[in-house]
Amino acid sequence: MIELALPAGSLENALCAFSSGADAVYFGMKDFSARKGAVNFSTEDLSKIRRFAQDNGKKIYVTVNTLVDDGEIAAANTLLSALDFYQPDGLIIQDLGLVEIVRRHYPGLPLHASTQLAVHTAGGVRELQDLGFERIVLSRELTLDEIWKIRQDCPDVELKVFIHGALCYGFSGLCMASANLCGRSANRGECAQICRSWFTEASSGRNGYFFSLEDLCAGELLRQLNEMGIDSAKIEGRLKGDAYIQALTRYYRAVLDGTPSQKLEDEVRTSFSRKASSGYFNYRKGRESLLSGYPGHLGLACAKVVAQKRGSLVIETYRPLEDRDGLQYIRPDAKGLPRAAGFACQIISHSGNRLVIRHSTDEDLVGTTLYKTSSASGHLPKQNTKIPLYRKPVDLKVTIGTDCLEASTGQVSVTCGAVIQESRGPAGLESRLTEIFRQSGDSRFTAGKLDFINNSGLESPFVPPSVIKELRRKFYAKLDSGPVKPAVLEELPMTAPGWKLPERGCLDGDLPWGLEVKAVDGHEYITLPPVTFDEEGLFSKLEQLMTEHHGLIIGLNNISQVGFAKRHPGYRYFADIYLYLSNRYAARLLKEELGESLIGGYLWLERDSWGGIWPFEPAVAVAYTAPSFISRACFRHDSMGLPCSNCNGKADYAIRQNAAGYKVKVRDCMTIVQLEQEA
Repeated sequence: MIELALPAGSLENALCAFSSGADAVYFGMKDFSARKGAVNFSTEDLSKIRRFAQDNGKKIYVTVNTLVDDGEIAAANTLLSALDFYQPDGLIIQDLGLVEIVRRHYPGLPLHASTQLAVHTAGGVRELQDLGFERIVLSRELTLDEIWKIRQDCPDVELKVFIHGALCYGFSGLCMASANLCGRSANRGECAQICRSWFTEASSGRNGYFFSLEDLCAGELLRQLNEMGIDSAKIEGRLKGDAYIQALTRYYRAVLDGTPSQKLEDEVRTSFSRKASSGYFNYRKGRESLLSGYPGHLGLACAKVVAQKRGSLVIETYRPLEDRDGLQYIRPDAKGLPRAAGFACQIISHSGNRLVIRHSTDEDLVGTTLYKTSSASGHLPKQNTKIPLYRKPVDLKVTIGTDCLEASTGQVSVTCGAVIQESRGPAGLESRLTEIFRQSGDSRFTAGKLDFINNSGLESPFVPPSVIKELRRKFYAKLDSGPVKPAVLEELPMTAPGWKLPERGCLDGDLPWGLEVKAVDGHEYITLPPVTFDEEGLFSKLEQLMTEHHGLIIGLNNISQVGFAKRHPGYRYFADIYLYLSNRYAARLLKEELGESLIGGYLWLERDSWGGIWPFEPAVAVAYTAPSFISRACFRHDSMGLPCSNCNGKADYAIRQNAAGYKVKVRDCMTIVQLEQEA
């Protein structure tokens, strides 16, 4: 059965998910989490949820899914060492430098690839598998057919698929809108949700939420993913509350059990819901628009206004309503944009499905739909967070000698003197030792496997319980006195000064990437696209170019392309702007994978300096602005509402938001939005 994995922005969220039927939860710690606005977990919270999961057969995944620069490596290493102690069931990572550190120093932490790595092809999955990842979270832009093909091509690695929640306009991990406009990095958990704000299209003067997509709601398609052999289904929403977590868990558990109901679905829409659909799962060019219209919580359509009086509305309901339920309606504002007006339901009278409710407004609301945005009866009982702390099991050896008792592990050994005598009763020292050592009190540890070695010369030795307990106390005290120390990260000498890459703008053509050869300073460059849904076709064209241009230097923009470079080692490659060189360990990982073929790379665009010793000196893309959005949604069709007939797959638009201007390019039904200027 496919695993149902729920988001947890707090310990209470996690417990709510588990009590409602979740198999697993994923959450971030206080640092290096892509949901910086969530409460997130303290070390004590982590210890509690680890213990709860251990005792109840559940799984926990920790997100360390932001990019990390050189100045933060020490702090990230400290976090990894703490996580290594608690042994979560998976570590969800974006940064390739952290992958390098985990592989070398914390091999007990299972690597799970974040959706921030923008993996959308079988080639990308295989390359991450080669790097040591056990599970890959696929991009949200894939259709069911594409997911099925990846499953068939990659049968021996775990795949995780998003099934519910917000859809970003741009590919996760490639979105620069928030960084470009606000200086807040989506790759640092600081997304300002630019895609949920309104823009003006220049030629028509039309205002709209052109980049606000519908929410994803897989619904009963979850069973199809289960039949495909997808290992885990992931729900988005670490910034949402317990009511959302409970509603989503109960609904999708019922879907898997074959018992979904309208009541459960209504709870989902009431807790939080924009206009929802199956997203990209059934995506076809020219289908209905993916835009949500109103970008906020829409809620559950529950009634229509049939008459209006001063201070009250007469409504006909098609979903139950009660006093103090949250209600809202959507109306256009002066710019023609949808806005919400919310109020609490106050029932004056009712007759069947016709209610009179209190509400004062000068607007004519007759014919208007009302949406239920919260339930008065939806208050959840508070979760009991008084959970015992996790104790790490340690395998130990207890040796009984002629006059002493010794307990030892690979790191610790303690001894207590004792008078050893032949037992007068039945033999049972080994089981007594195990029982006593598993009572570890306030220690961070407890007994795992216990090996008993009898060197006393007696057939059935007896040791006073007081001696065993004293040995236990000394043993755990010594274990606890050793702090959890971060691994010592070794530095490697710089192997080469690095290729002097040109200013990044010199490599741009119509787009910042493409198979058009660019001649700069006597060398020929091409840059591969960060997104392609015909990877075989792309690599076939690339191989042809490589035979025609023997000195070609190739920019890699997706992890899948690292695999291609490894299969073609006789050429020169560089890490381009989307294969993020966030720190020296990311550079070292790529250098180890590609060897002399990797001649250099651009530093992560959101940084202009670095620290430590790199395997090559990274190039800084000075004053270069990457596209704000790279999207599979077609701006021409989805945002402008134009038909696909007579479209050659290419269109250009200009839009504005306050003082900022953008160029919008549609190429083969993909959309690239580029910040043009700031007045």
